[in-house]
Amino acid sequence: MKSFFNSTLILWLVLFLSLSIALQAQAINGRIGGYLRDAQTGEPLMYANVVLKGTNMGAASDNSGYYVILNIPPGTYNIKIMMMGYKPESKEIKISSNDDLRLDFELDITSIEYGEVTVTAERQRFEKMAEVSRVNLSFRDIKRVPAFVEADLFRTLQLLPGVSASNDFSSALVVRGGSPDENLILLDGIELYNPYHLGGVFSTFNVDAISDAEFLAGGFPAYYGNRNSSVLSITSKEGNSKKGKLFNKKGVGKYWDISQGQGEINVLSAKLLVEGPFYKGSWMLSSRRTYFDKLAELYYWYKDDPMNWRYYFWDVQCKLIHNLTSRNRLTFSSYYGRDVVFFNIGEEDVGVVFDWDWGNYTNSIQWRYVPNSKFLSTLSISSTNFQFDVNMEMTETDSAGGSKSTNIIVFNEIEDWTIKENLDWFMSNEHTFTVGFEYKNLGMVFNMGINEMTFLDQKQAPTILSGYFQDKWQPNALLTIQPGLRISKYKLHDDLYIEPRLGFKYLLLENLALKGAWGIYKQFMFTVNDDDAILNIVDFWQPIPENYKAKSLQHYILGIEKWIGNGYFASIECYYKPYDNTLTINPNNNPSIDTDDYIEGKGTVYGLEFLLKRNIGKLTGWIGYSYLNSQQKYDFNSDGKIVKSSGEIYTPKHDQPHTLNIVINYAVNKKNIFGFTLSNSSGQPYTPTVGYTYTQSLSNRGPGSTFSNPYANLIEIQGLKNSARYPYYFRTDISWIWNISPFGIDGKFKVQIINVTNHFNTLFYDWDLEEDKVTAIGMFPIIPTIGFEFKF
Repeated sequence: MKSFFNSTLILWLVLFLSLSIALQAQAINGRIGGYLRDAQTGEPLMYANVVLKGTNMGAASDNSGYYVILNIPPGTYNIKIMMMGYKPESKEIKISSNDDLRLDFELDITSIEYGEVTVTAERQRFEKMAEVSRVNLSFRDIKRVPAFVEADLFRTLQLLPGVSASNDFSSALVVRGGSPDENLILLDGIELYNPYHLGGVFSTFNVDAISDAEFLAGGFPAYYGNRNSSVLSITSKEGNSKKGKLFNKKGVGKYWDISQGQGEINVLSAKLLVEGPFYKGSWMLSSRRTYFDKLAELYYWYKDDPMNWRYYFWDVQCKLIHNLTSRNRLTFSSYYGRDVVFFNIGEEDVGVVFDWDWGNYTNSIQWRYVPNSKFLSTLSISSTNFQFDVNMEMTETDSAGGSKSTNIIVFNEIEDWTIKENLDWFMSNEHTFTVGFEYKNLGMVFNMGINEMTFLDQKQAPTILSGYFQDKWQPNALLTIQPGLRISKYKLHDDLYIEPRLGFKYLLLENLALKGAWGIYKQFMFTVNDDDAILNIVDFWQPIPENYKAKSLQHYILGIEKWIGNGYFASIECYYKPYDNTLTINPNNNPSIDTDDYIEGKGTVYGLEFLLKRNIGKLTGWIGYSYLNSQQKYDFNSDGKIVKSSGEIYTPKHDQPHTLNIVINYAVNKKNIFGFTLSNSSGQPYTPTVGYTYTQSLSNRGPGSTFSNPYANLIEIQGLKNSARYPYYFRTDISWIWNISPFGIDGKFKVQIINVTNHFNTLFYDWDLEEDKVTAIGMFPIIPTIGFEFKF
């Protein structure tokens, strides 16, 4: 209770100080606020520059296209809107005492020379944003990067410094040494669990539906919580609210129409996106499905053979926006995705039927209310359901015709209901105060069993209640400070968790900034996986048990970023992440005891990152280098001592000391665009086999073992945990995009070659003890793919 009162006291103190600052603003001054949108599509314009000419007053629009300028003295002004690739708009306005003007603008696209561009969205982020370790990727950035079969957001993020993949078969994000479950993945504010298809090879997001992806690799503000490492916030397109083509605003067209659509067909899947105006708003619908199983059906039909297997995945994403009034907006967002695996194999005496599916279902409704230019309220209610369902039946038939069936079931489910309120208070041009709360009601199920015997039956319903506030304070044109505090109550623990955060940016020169962040981060959910597993098809999510502490660490980040000009941007950051508490599976647990499944430990991660990026012109892309060192410590044998020689101090499997990524896109002309990526990194650590011996354990008998000959089975003798490394990883991908117009349809023909040098990258070593032979199993070989995109 003492910590609760202290936290409450701090909260009210900050609120009081913030209110005092706000009241100091001159009451006679006016203010302006509104939305900036694309005149052709109605999509919001993010980070456009809004200035009052002849003054030092201005603002940048946010992810919703919203801007606000406060404390404007009475008078006549010329407001100007500028955004790269759009015609500037200006308007003369008159401000009187206490005016609160609503000024919305729509900007037309223009053809510009790159040398004439002085203000870009990246420049606005450089000047206005206090968050460190932040990268924004646009739809264009993602689409131009060579990819395996089709553009993939997660694969693109893995090319940034500080982000890596476990292997070629995984699109899961490993950020600054943290495990993939430490990343908060949000789609239009909805949290997703295991957002992968094909066992992790592809992410679940249709790139065509993405408007912006903001990635925070560390030091994220108090607005975000319940994750230790990073945040990926994806904003989907709102939909083209202009120029309905089917009904032309007549009849049904007054309420619903189609403006445009686009699609893609490649060797893996077919996808389609359609959008248009909706009554006082807009809509967007995208879908994707693999079709290899359908081609296989035709083949088996032609051969007149039964098809005993099936695999496919699909996903659907939609967004519906309705403007109740000029100040009230409702947004409905939904995502449905599923993977389905089935096969029926066997011989006359043994048969196996394997039925397996997993996926996410999400829905949310959001109410955005702007009572005036000083306040913006966003209330959202969302639900997320993730299920992983395995059903395997093995049937044995004896010589007499009798049969015996064994049914194995594994089921994992997360039902997440979340309500969140966020209030932005634009107190003055120097202070933007944000306060809010988040309540999560989780239903978590984990079942494992054989026939009527249940080995595991967990049903838990933890809740997480969090409150937060932060203040973006700009005391002058050079300095931005963003303090914040997050307070969380986790139902299974008695403690009240306090998470202070602090970020800053200081302009040393006009184009050179010093930036830094510090914060405490808690996590109340984690995934249960074997650290030594090569491939994790899916992650099993669990709440932190009541007898274990929350996962906890701190972020210390310091860096310098340079706006070079002509579209170039450079950043250097160093970071230190001490884990106060982390969890792993207890290798010595007693199955009869429910409270020793895991073991707590500590860890450290530190590193250095460099990024040079260019985002305008014919030549775009980036060069990224990262250095990382990580270590974990666990008292596995519970003797009170942590000894390296016992394998209790080790390098985790995600540790890759050196990583170099180069991404280059070059537009030769309007018709031809070439892409190139190079990835080179240290090999991942693994536990080596240093020898083998015969076992006396009858429980480990091999096929030739009998009770009279218990030494017939060989077992491995393993070295220290993760004490060896695989060879360096190297891969080069290339792509060619050819803009064409067959039959008057705008299209793009794509050719992509993965691992064009066919370099052998080691996935793992297979130890054949009987033959005394070691075989290296590789990752992706050279793989060419083609695809065709079209618009209508």
